[in-house]
Amino acid sequence: MGLRKERLADEIRDIVANLFSGGQMQDPRLALVAITAVKLSPDLQLASVYFRVIDETPIDVVAKGLERAAGFLRTRLAEELDIRRVPALRFFYDESIERGERIEVLLRQI
Repeated sequence: MGLRKERLADEIRDIVANLFSGGQMQDPRLALVAITAVKLSPDLQLASVYFRVIDETPIDVVAKGLERAAGFLRTRLAEELDIRRVPALRFFYDESIERGERIEVLLRQI
């Protein structure tokens, strides 16, 4: 990934994460969501936003809340970023912790 793309992805992650931690999200489904990463497409038109749920809220419920909040998030990104086109947002549950735990279990079994 190019330096500009990495910086933009980090900036998008920081802005979106601050919206969640700053209490600006009105939807109760999104009360305990943590944004872990953002990956941009090569043309910078699509941002894949990875999230974790801190409490026991079902992931599909949170994903629906995030899809509903995508317009609000893009509007806030447009206000904060100095770019011509704000990327469309797609949301994915971040399974990296579970994958890491599975790898650790497999390594202990060896």
